[in-house]
Amino acid sequence: MIPTAEGEVSLVFSRHQFAYRFAQQFVDGKDVLDIGCGAGYGCKILAERARHVLGIDHDGDAIAYCRNHYGGANLEFRKADATTFDSEDEFDVAVSFQVIEHVRDPGAFVQRMKRAVKHGGVIVITTPNVKIFPRHGAGNPFHLSEMNHEQFTALLSRHFGDYQILGIGYLTRNWLRSLVQRFPLYRKIGLLLKRSSRIKKVAARAMEATKFAVLEEKIAENAIDLLAVCRNEKMK
Repeated sequence: MIPTAEGEVSLVFSRHQFAYRFAQQFVDGKDVLDIGCGAGYGCKILAERARHVLGIDHDGDAIAYCRNHYGGANLEFRKADATTFDSEDEFDVAVSFQVIEHVRDPGAFVQRMKRAVKHGGVIVITTPNVKIFPRHGAGNPFHLSEMNHEQFTALLSRHFGDYQILGIGYLTRNWLRSLVQRFPLYRKIGLLLKRSSRIKKVAARAMEATKFAVLEEKIAENAIDLLAVCRNEKMK
């Protein structure tokens, strides 16, 4: 996910950026781990308030992009696989946005995050809220562990005693957006249009499609992404 340039619009990037802005409230003066940092723009957002941010990603090209575009005394990038990264009690906060659905064993993934974060630290996770599971072979081939609200809740309840599941959804209701999203080709057309497309920019503005809010009610029904805030508790 490459950040948008001036004059471009990306609904997905806007939503990802919103999640990082939300997570800023937990990182003041903290040591932070971003698992699956991608292009690194999120680490830059966190580094505005964190003491130190380490972003890891398994893709070497992504890490090279991060290092070339985002510098800072409190910002570090490292090539590492999220499913094998080994760290213990090193971080105050860990975030992982839109990553857990890409791993085969979400439980083991969560355990690695817990191991890396200190007792009492915070772990923030987002994942798509899958309301209708696609037929075999019809979904995203890179998503190995998609979950709905009930399944995500069940996963977290096995690993945390203190957690809250929120949602990321649209800031306002919009009749045009509700109408357009009913068409089967809505997503495909959106992906085909370039970020700089005038049509895309006008449509996004008319549908208020880049304005998001944190949902506390009707999460299963209305959230685009599920957003978990977990307190890490370890046996002493």
